[in-house]
Amino acid sequence: MVDIAPSPPVPRAQKKAADGDRAIRWMFIAPAVVYLLLLSVFPFIYSVYLSLHDARLTRMDRMLYIGFENYERLLSDPLFLQALQNTAVLTVSSIALEVVFGFFCAKVFLSLREMRTGQVLRSLAIVPMMITPICVGLMFSYILNPTLGVANYLLGEIGIEGPAWFGDPTFALPTVILINAWQWTPFMMLLILAGLVSIPSSLYEAAELENARWHHIARYIELPAIRDVLLIGIILRVIDNLKLFDLVYVTTRGGPGDSTELLTFFAYRQDFRFFQVGYGSAAAVIILLISIVVTTIAVAYLRKVQK
Repeated sequence: MVDIAPSPPVPRAQKKAADGDRAIRWMFIAPAVVYLLLLSVFPFIYSVYLSLHDARLTRMDRMLYIGFENYERLLSDPLFLQALQNTAVLTVSSIALEVVFGFFCAKVFLSLREMRTGQVLRSLAIVPMMITPICVGLMFSYILNPTLGVANYLLGEIGIEGPAWFGDPTFALPTVILINAWQWTPFMMLLILAGLVSIPSSLYEAAELENARWHHIARYIELPAIRDVLLIGIILRVIDNLKLFDLVYVTTRGGPGDSTELLTFFAYRQDFRFFQVGYGSAAAVIILLISIVVTTIAVAYLRKVQK
């Protein structure tokens, strides 16, 4: 047998230096960990705790534990169910419009990528997503004002009577959907454009030799190339739409009636207008659970298609 010599002991100075490096790393990580605990983990745990109590904002010292009664009440609350439906309609419709228009815009900028004009237009196209939703809401509140807005003025010039965009239940939610899609179509366009740029030009040349039509190219060449980035963009936009609040708050305040009542606005109203923080926290927890379920399903599908 060959005797294996024992490894020499680590010098004390080297060990002390390693411990010092480890301590320095923890010092850099600690602020981020504390920030995460204070602004993410603790509010979530406290929201779950409040959702299990009958708690009022004005009398937090008299909370009463009621278990899952807040959740049972939510599932039978017509206003909450309407908010859930409105959120689903807004999320699906907005993302569908963003994907469709984002794809066509990406195709246009792909054809202009070698031109300086295309680069300038692409920079201008992403301006809407750089504006805060509150400013977007205020801007469209003026544009779509039924009496003083420029939109109804232009419609009147061609003989069409403009509607009350935010005051009519028929138009309120579609108007919010269009504004939301207008602001975030550039985000989807950038993701799709990144996927299209990665496609080798030889595939387009082969398709041209085969006399492939545009829909064949889109289905068999472009969509498979952008599938992964498109799915990531959809996941991010689903999460954004589930927590959409400021745009609705500025434009419609959830009205008229409950036509634009969203889950986030419902939770806000319960917490800060009716002071039922236990009930509002239960709604917030449900929003988080929906986000987790949707994200988990989408990520699982993404991993499946990548294999």
